[in-house]
Amino acid sequence: MGWVDGVNKNSGDVISAALWTSYLGAGDGIDAMETAKVTTAGDIVYATGDNALSRLGIGSARQVLQMNAGVSAPEYAASAQSVMTAKGDILAASGANTMTRLAVGSDGQVLTAASGQASGLSWAAAPGATTAADNEMLSFQASGQARVLSKTQPVANRLYISVLTAVRRTITVTEFITPAIGASGNYILSIFSFDNTNLTSRASTGSTSVPSSADNLTKLALSFEMVVGQRYAMGISFSGEPTMGLSTLSASSTQIKNMYGYNDVGSFSHPSTLAWSAVTNSPTLALAPGVWNNGGLIT
Repeated sequence: MGWVDGVNKNSGDVISAALWTSYLGAGDGIDAMETAKVTTAGDIVYATGDNALSRLGIGSARQVLQMNAGVSAPEYAASAQSVMTAKGDILAASGANTMTRLAVGSDGQVLTAASGQASGLSWAAAPGATTAADNEMLSFQASGQARVLSKTQPVANRLYISVLTAVRRTITVTEFITPAIGASGNYILSIFSFDNTNLTSRASTGSTSVPSSADNLTKLALSFEMVVGQRYAMGISFSGEPTMGLSTLSASSTQIKNMYGYNDVGSFSHPSTLAWSAVTNSPTLALAPGVWNNGGLIT
């Protein structure tokens, strides 16, 4: 029967079996009270109508109490805290009033709209990758010193050297991108560590055929991890004399001159070590222009 409203009795009144059952019988009266509804620590009691109670069992860890979709009873649901599982996770909606977790992406990725994903979002490589985030790996050039790019021929076997700006974080470069090189012979591309006295080879392509160009650019593959606190320089040479864009830097500044130079090795090879004193510097130098690609950000 459920809950029965109370009724007063006088002295001498007899409590009948029916009356007893109404108030103290199984399933009636006292059994309709809160203490009779709950069965487990953490249970709560809510009203389902006039003088009617029901039990809501305890929820799971980190769930929150909310109203159900029918606005008729409370329920437990996932909280933002319960959905996220790892550092960098973010929350997104997979539908109306529905949370979902998007796991953290990889370093350098950006958040993009993706209608095919449950969350409507995804992590992806930075589009275009044309803006330098940390100014890594640009060849040194002081303010006000102009370069003139012209199609010319490098001297065969000459090692052209450019000191690179210091990296601000550890990065792995994957290729050197330069204006189109007219295929002729082979090239060697090397990365050197530099201590202002000596150049020490750290990575080299060895003798490699000049690849075909695309979109007026030639990409020379070379993978190497560069670390903070170490200075680097790049060196490039050719076995033949391909037509390519060389930039001419004119400057009288000692600082400028000491960032570029060349060494006539005498053969088509790169030394394992080279004294900076053996590098020829001059106010006017022909340099191999280009940028290093560090896996998404071209800098």
